[in-house]
Amino acid sequence: MPFRSWFYFRTGYSKYFVFVFGVLNTLTLTYYLAIDNYPALDAIFPSFAEYVALSTGVGLPLLILLGFVHMRRSNAYRSESEIVVESDPYMYKLPPGLHQNVYAPFLYEMLTILKKSSNEETISDEELAKIKDLDKRLEFLIKGGIMKRPENFGGL
Repeated sequence: MPFRSWFYFRTGYSKYFVFVFGVLNTLTLTYYLAIDNYPALDAIFPSFAEYVALSTGVGLPLLILLGFVHMRRSNAYRSESEIVVESDPYMYKLPPGLHQNVYAPFLYEMLTILKKSSNEETISDEELAKIKDLDKRLEFLIKGGIMKRPENFGGL
């Protein structure tokens, strides 16, 4: 629980608090320390509100474009994703939930049946029951159902 709390704290702090605080801080500092002290710039931006409006009008589209370039056109995001994948513990084991409860058992049963069909063996009643159970689970998920979280999963 302490690591989850630490993660949630860092996420809330970095993505919300620091973001809003950083924008307000940058706008305030640049206006009152730079623009307000130079008459030429003060003529362009006579008030803080006008500076914020113009900065937002120009800055938002520019920052959206930079975000797009970062995500779609540069190798920076690909590198970040590779690092996240390399450090993800579930890349090397089945994640809980759908993969562990539906997909992997389904693939395992299909492999078992394929092996038997290649040897012309018959499917047992127990194996057929497993397949029917997995069939129900898949049908439930296809219709938009959500798997119940395991009791030992932890978290909230």
